[in-house]
Amino acid sequence: MQNGRSYRSYFVRSKGRHGVHSPFVFQLADTCLTAKVDKNFKTERKKWFRQLTHDRHLFSIVDLGAGSKKLTQQRSVSKLLKSSSSRGVYGDVLYQLARFYRPETVLELGTSLGVGTIHLKKGHPSAHIITVEGCSETQRRALQSLDHWNLDGVTTICAPFDEFLQLPASIRYDLVFIDGNHDGKATLYYLESLLKQVHNETLFIFDDIRWSDDMWQAWQQIVSDERFHVTIDLGRMGLVWQRTQQTKEHFTLRPKIWKTKWF
Repeated sequence: MQNGRSYRSYFVRSKGRHGVHSPFVFQLADTCLTAKVDKNFKTERKKWFRQLTHDRHLFSIVDLGAGSKKLTQQRSVSKLLKSSSSRGVYGDVLYQLARFYRPETVLELGTSLGVGTIHLKKGHPSAHIITVEGCSETQRRALQSLDHWNLDGVTTICAPFDEFLQLPASIRYDLVFIDGNHDGKATLYYLESLLKQVHNETLFIFDDIRWSDDMWQAWQQIVSDERFHVTIDLGRMGLVWQRTQQTKEHFTLRPKIWKTKWF
């Protein structure tokens, strides 16, 4: 599997703002990824996470993607939370990215418990977020999360990702967070399908780029694609922009909040 060897390489190569010569990426490293998360949100989040860790009631999951390496089809909220990349450091990164780039229209493929949705929304409260989940029972749990946070401007859709992407739509997304399926071929298909609904400054966030050899190869293909001029490896997540006005370049950065604990 890709996790061990590529993470070792990542820790050796990753850096902060120093040595970054692109003004666009320097601003990301120097301002965006160093921004503090609101204290009141962190306090409420900590209480909420503690509640979720005590929810061990099992429910059935319909897994339409590559599936989980560790979890069975009978899962609990506490197990789903434990495997979520949107908690801890990477939840804070989602919050920071939304706060800094202020996307008005966001698409999330893979709602799960709604942790990523909440971080994106709290980072930029006026954003309209469309979040898609393939499992109806998981979506029901996510709706409970969204109700807990009393969030407005979030549209939840239950559908397989490929079916959703085939629907006619005139929406143009400012940020796309792909956090589901974890299959390299499917990830590339989602990206290709969405290109007609984005613009030159749209930010793509890919989760679990080191999930498997297949996902890592898909990430490498995206990095080498001449249509995308800015690609950034953040460890578990990858960031991609078209930004055709910029010289094509790839960066490996480590979030400054790397030591942040989620609990």
